[in-house]
Amino acid sequence: MKESEKQAELQIMLNELNQLHAKSIELLQKTNEPEKMLDSLLAEFERRLTDLSGINLNSKPESINDTLAREKLKALLMYSQLAEILRGNAELQVQLKSHNKDLDELNHRMSENNDELRRLNEYYLNMLGFVAHELRSPLVSILGFSELLEEGYLGKLNVEQLNGVQVITRVSRNLIDMIKNYLDLSKIENGELLIHWQELDIEKDLLQPVLSELSGQLSLKDMKIVRKGPALSKKICIIGDRDLLKIVFNNVFSNAVKYGKPHSTIHYQTEETETGYFFSIKNEGRGIAKERIESIFDKFSQGVNKDPNLPRGTGLGLFNTKCIIKAHEGDIWAQSEEKKWFKINFHLPRKPRQPRNKVDMTSTASVLS
Repeated sequence: MKESEKQAELQIMLNELNQLHAKSIELLQKTNEPEKMLDSLLAEFERRLTDLSGINLNSKPESINDTLAREKLKALLMYSQLAEILRGNAELQVQLKSHNKDLDELNHRMSENNDELRRLNEYYLNMLGFVAHELRSPLVSILGFSELLEEGYLGKLNVEQLNGVQVITRVSRNLIDMIKNYLDLSKIENGELLIHWQELDIEKDLLQPVLSELSGQLSLKDMKIVRKGPALSKKICIIGDRDLLKIVFNNVFSNAVKYGKPHSTIHYQTEETETGYFFSIKNEGRGIAKERIESIFDKFSQGVNKDPNLPRGTGLGLFNTKCIIKAHEGDIWAQSEEKKWFKINFHLPRKPRQPRNKVDMTSTASVLS
């Protein structure tokens, strides 16, 4: 083939490719309208077919001697392949556009629902805090007078009267504990449970006050709290919030008293670790099944108490406790042998690495068995 013929053939190929490229760009710009695009594809295909009248389309391009016809046939074959790709691409884009529209509508509805849930939750927490606060004062008065009656300071009671007063005392104390847990939850969810960091002596600032407060409940059930193992040889000091950690110790010890077996002993243990201190509180009693251990730290969990004869809690004590311990960069977990014993373990560092300003629910403790 002469050089001039090769140049002419190349020019024809380039012209066909340029036309194909121009048409492809035009069709790509119409991919959001697949019906119109399909019409355009067919029209262009038909136009190119008319340019090849008399050519057997089943022929191989190499077998056609006419240079122009051969290059047009090659371009038409390329065009048909590209047209199929463009058509499929257009349909996919339309589907994606439809799905995106559905997602936008769904996100909008979810946003509206979330706003409504936040509003309802804020209303619920405000009402919870108000009602709990208003109930606490009269309940404290009821508990105080019932304890005076029970101790005989207001006159001697017969057996039936004493039993009735003891019921009032027990129920009042349980209601006060429930209210305290609801108030703590309300403050946690509203971000109002602030942390005031200070150096604390665990024995003096936390253990002794809490155990002293529980003396009345222990006496009613003929129970006692005993340290397991020898006391530490030195003072236990950590950096934490006195009031919040008192909630922790009060919750775990009162839980042991509430669900422990009458006339039994509650054992607690304190051990020093490389980073802080480990605490465990174990009581004899009904315990809890192993498969339900992890749920006891959930909000509103009733995992420990399934006996209607035992006082019903809020399911918030251990949840609030977990939030406070995590805010101190500690961990908490439980162990139990059903119908025998139950134990709460937790670890507190001497000093948190990144002190927080408040207790929140953004991170939860890993519950170990």
